[in-house]
Amino acid sequence: MEDLYKKIVNEKYIGDERNPINQKEIFELASNYSKEIKVKHTNNGIALIIVDAQRDFIDTKKGVLPIKGAVKDIERITRFIFEKLEYISAIYTTFDTHEYNFIFHPFLWRKRNGDEIEPFTEITLDKIIKNEIVPLNKKEQIEYLEKLDSLGKQNIIIWPYHCIYATDGWLLDKQLNNMLLFYERAKENRINKIMKGKEQFSDMYGAVAPEVITNETRFCDMAWVYGLKNYNEIYICGESKDFGVYETVRQLCEMYSNDKNTIKKINVMMNCCSAIFDNDEANKKFEKLSSKYGIKLIEI
Repeated sequence: MEDLYKKIVNEKYIGDERNPINQKEIFELASNYSKEIKVKHTNNGIALIIVDAQRDFIDTKKGVLPIKGAVKDIERITRFIFEKLEYISAIYTTFDTHEYNFIFHPFLWRKRNGDEIEPFTEITLDKIIKNEIVPLNKKEQIEYLEKLDSLGKQNIIIWPYHCIYATDGWLLDKQLNNMLLFYERAKENRINKIMKGKEQFSDMYGAVAPEVITNETRFCDMAWVYGLKNYNEIYICGESKDFGVYETVRQLCEMYSNDKNTIKKINVMMNCCSAIFDNDEANKKFEKLSSKYGIKLIEI
């Protein structure tokens, strides 16, 4: 089985823009595998949620927001899928999906001299009042900050231009995608692809809902979330531990807070996600969620 895994995934190329493995070969391997092994099509086994495992977060050379530890995360995720192939009933992959002029990108925020604000700057209402930061779309951007404040949520962080729709950085890591193609063909079960963060004037860290409900975001498709309760186990991994994965887990906990049967199914794969900033601080946040709701924090 290890030989088959290595024909699907070349771990040396995780995070690389090159892919030495031919897609046609993957489908042939999967077809032969399904005939020989006679893969069981379980309907209510494991639901695996992979958050934002995209090249901008994984590629240490060309990714615009590479996360330390992400390459190893992808290695563990691909092996998990391969080893648990028979028991995984559904895979959900989220795609952070943006344009250059979104509210968390430098373009919409300027310094007094007209230059764009640098990435990782925190935007506050106080900075705008003091004219330290100038919003291009003043009404929408100030209203958004006010809503964040009223909801007790963190201020906007300006991120590097990342996960721009249809660019190479928006794509899934190529070795992970090899495994997903194998899974789809071997199990004859399509991957559920979820676009998140498509609205200009709201960030969306978690896969369930945006940070603020606006006219653009009020029709956010949450239908896929309601089906999770039908599975025996829910596993969650991806990037990043302190934003995308954490907020996805937190949102699921809040959504199912009155459904203890579903909550106890949630497994956060702690060694299959890494933080943009501080891993220890991210771990503490998850420990609080676990203490409050009863979700499981596991390593594979």
